[in-house]
Amino acid sequence: MTSGDDIANLARQSLGVQYVWGGNSLSSGVDCSGLVQQVYAHFGIQLPRVTYNQIQVGASVQPDKLRPGDLVFFDTDSSKNGPDHVGIYLGGGKFIHAPRPGEGVKISSLSDSYYMNRWMGGRRISGVSATPDPAALAGDAAPRLDSHELAETYGMSYSFFKSQPELKKLLDGAVAGQWTPDKFQAEIKNSNWWKKNSDTVRQMQVLQKTDPATYKAQMEAASVAAKQMAAKSGAILSDKNVQQLAKNMVWYGWGDEQVSNFLGQYVKFGANQTLGGMAGQAAQAIKNEAYKNGVAVTEQSVLNNAQYLVRGLTSMEKIQSNLREQSAGLYPAFAEQIKAGASIQDLAQPYVQVVAQELGLPETDVNAYSAKVKQALTRTNAQGQPEAMNLDAFTQLIRNDPAWRKQTSTADKTMNIGRQVLQQMGLAT
Repeated sequence: MTSGDDIANLARQSLGVQYVWGGNSLSSGVDCSGLVQQVYAHFGIQLPRVTYNQIQVGASVQPDKLRPGDLVFFDTDSSKNGPDHVGIYLGGGKFIHAPRPGEGVKISSLSDSYYMNRWMGGRRISGVSATPDPAALAGDAAPRLDSHELAETYGMSYSFFKSQPELKKLLDGAVAGQWTPDKFQAEIKNSNWWKKNSDTVRQMQVLQKTDPATYKAQMEAASVAAKQMAAKSGAILSDKNVQQLAKNMVWYGWGDEQVSNFLGQYVKFGANQTLGGMAGQAAQAIKNEAYKNGVAVTEQSVLNNAQYLVRGLTSMEKIQSNLREQSAGLYPAFAEQIKAGASIQDLAQPYVQVVAQELGLPETDVNAYSAKVKQALTRTNAQGQPEAMNLDAFTQLIRNDPAWRKQTSTADKTMNIGRQVLQQMGLAT
């Protein structure tokens, strides 16, 4: 474990070293994040090179809990989001940093209004012991950070208040009037910000500003989960869609139903007009059910139903029931059996067997969609009532087909050839 005092003391040895953009040398030149990275590297602690990534390392530390060796971050460029400046806390409200071109490494005060108003957060790096602030041990109070301390007392951070003009105005009033926490909380709950945002949204807005590393980790985890759920459902999401879904899950507390409804909107055909995941399984089940019931379905109809299934707007039972209703309408002579659960393919099986036997075809090549079979199944009697053709009449219908006569002629020729062969062998007369 490295002592925070040792880190602070090593950093002091670089006082006066000139600022160099992208510099990594504690003797010839460093920038702010280079100073931090090289000081920590001396103790075998590897940190990212740039400020934005450094703030994502370690644990969050509030201003009144800072100890020597902790990192302090600031937002000095309003044109960019996030921290762009970093220093090493020395204790007593002081920190060391490489401020800007033309200046050397120097020590500044956190109570300086410039840095107070640009504060982003503190981080304690793993492997560094949190040595008590020497000023606190000596009984000397560190410079008071009124706005920061009050913000923390109210359960938020100064950087968050700064990001919300309405709340920053309230905080300024609280500092000026030294409001009690109860009074300030009451004012916060009466603000437009509180009224228009849900509890989860407020929590994430605070976390985003007070602990960006944790916020980023939560968003990344939600993005991974969003991609996994999209793949499982068969939804095809762009990177933008993934981020939107992740934010909805984290910020708005979306549950399974809301996520499914979102994903269903992005179920679409991929390569070769195929669907993946749950949607693909649903599409295959719909096609199979339609085939069993003798109902023709378009690819668009299959896609629409798969989307509705993923979104939770329908169920496979409802789709099956709808297909049976359509089948009963197409084959009215069998309506009762179909509604009772029989499939038209099963009901057509006797007719399929007649066609296969009479025409010498594999049964797998004949089904309820075959023209002659469908004709028999959808027949009406002389009174115009639905009445399937009986098998005797159907057999005669098939034998009237030119294909049957051709099949019979072929069979006769085969028998004649066989008889001739037997005669030549003396086995037939």
